[in-house]
Amino acid sequence: MVRLRPRDYQVEAARWALRKGRAVVCMPTGTGKTLIAAIWIEELLRSGRAKRVLVLEPTRFMVEQTSAYLRKEGIESRPVHGSLPKTLRRRNWGARVVVATPEAVVAEWERFVAEGFDAVVIDECHHTTGKDAYRYVVTNWGFRWRLGLTPLVPRSRRAEIEEAIGEVRCWGWEDPRIARYLPAWSAEVYEAPLNGVEEGIYRELEDFWAQYGGSDRAAVGNAIRWFVRDGALALKESLRKGGRLSKVLGWVLPKLESAGVRKAHKMEALERALSDHEGFTKAIVFIERVSVAAYVAAMLRASGWGVAELYGRRWVNPAEALEAARSARTEVVVATSAGEEGIDMPEADLLIIWSNTASPIRFVQRLGRVLRSAGKARWQRYVVFIVTPDTVDVDSLIDGLVEAGRAGVAVSVDPEVVRYVWSISRRRRFLDVISESPAPPDVVAAAAGAPRERAEEALKWLASRGFAVYIHTPYGRVYASRDSIDKLYGTYAKWLTPSHELTGKAVASVKRRRVASAEGTYQQVRKRLSQALRRVGYFTELRFSTQVMVSRGLVRLVNLTYSFIIDNEDVLDLVLRNAYSAESILSKKE
Repeated sequence: MVRLRPRDYQVEAARWALRKGRAVVCMPTGTGKTLIAAIWIEELLRSGRAKRVLVLEPTRFMVEQTSAYLRKEGIESRPVHGSLPKTLRRRNWGARVVVATPEAVVAEWERFVAEGFDAVVIDECHHTTGKDAYRYVVTNWGFRWRLGLTPLVPRSRRAEIEEAIGEVRCWGWEDPRIARYLPAWSAEVYEAPLNGVEEGIYRELEDFWAQYGGSDRAAVGNAIRWFVRDGALALKESLRKGGRLSKVLGWVLPKLESAGVRKAHKMEALERALSDHEGFTKAIVFIERVSVAAYVAAMLRASGWGVAELYGRRWVNPAEALEAARSARTEVVVATSAGEEGIDMPEADLLIIWSNTASPIRFVQRLGRVLRSAGKARWQRYVVFIVTPDTVDVDSLIDGLVEAGRAGVAVSVDPEVVRYVWSISRRRRFLDVISESPAPPDVVAAAAGAPRERAEEALKWLASRGFAVYIHTPYGRVYASRDSIDKLYGTYAKWLTPSHELTGKAVASVKRRRVASAEGTYQQVRKRLSQALRRVGYFTELRFSTQVMVSRGLVRLVNLTYSFIIDNEDVLDLVLRNAYSAESILSKKE
């Protein structure tokens, strides 16, 4: 039985979908559509109307999340996606409820057919159009029961979606039961992946970045960011200006002008976002580079959109630009940061962030300023972030979302959206590696196919945000995910066996503010810091110092730092066990 207490509109939607047999529930983000699916699935299985249920999710990360959610609700479910071992996939196909990506179903079509599913849940079902794998699965198998879930149904795709799945019914702002749970703004993420040629250039730039130091390294880093944030057009513009960057990266320019490299790889995602949200009153698209913004504006005009441009005083007359932006004939406003800072934004119900800023502070300032300008909402509005997956572009978005949450910026970022962004970030690759097997940065880098410097950068970020921990060994730091601490004890037990004779001093801090300290043996320090941890709640850093005799008459001072979140007894004990193993760590170094 579903354990969470559903809201009345969730029960209403589930019952309506059961009566229809084939139905699409359209509800805004954050209203609990997954719980509706759980109610629907449980009733079909309980009543015997369905024996097997397939749940389709767009990514493997969402597959894992939804499968775990359903199990928490008491529904036996197992995940199937391409990253799982073949033997595990084979076993999971036997579950009563299978959660899978549509690509995994198509790839293992014979096994799927043999299992005989009679019901399907299609999450994010607005993808069930054209030649998408979603549509292939739904239209090539005779599911008796069909439930589509989506936050929006574009008018141009409604007939196609209803043909494939079933009747559409929307619950939204006009329903006071739902309106009370909805923020004025909701966030969505659209992927704009690099194609094969562009991906090759990106990897070459990453490798080149790893070889440089100093100002040249920073310049190459900026070039990488411009390429994945704004597109090849932005990087070409910078290289053609001459100067140090063109000398360092002159070899890239011919590659950027080769066949297969798009001027702005995010253009397709932008057009899809505008199409998906058809019916909006006015959209604002933020792009950092004027050259890219002008290109995008021209492309949109060519597609029939009414466009105005806000590029700052150097490029446009502020009064004329603002008048054009506010005109009823203008559907899309393309703005740069200069325009954003120099001119008041017109009221809009769709914001599209093309350029994800690397500065979390600027991210918050930009988002907060525009959202505050909108006044009191009468319907749900959307912020769309366009990102290049598995690149620094996603890292910038994650940092911005984290900072926005801390600053209380009034945009609702659904936890599922954050988890989805995390799943397409390059940092996720590094976390996957250390979840499988704890390792030092060079090994992590090799396993993830990335430069060591990128691995070190990502591992430090993961540790500082509470995703990872590390211990000191004679070979340097060894990182592990917080969920795989037990694997450290299995492989690195020698440096997690504390000396009970050694004495030392530990100082714990929270954001550089000292909150506790203790001196003495392992047991004495552990007892005192455990008490402090219960009182304070967590530490963000622990520094340990001791003296170790390395030979007769020679004493070495040892200082160890642990810069990650220590918020429970297990993590604290891991740190202290490692710290009080200083003798074995140092003896190996010697």
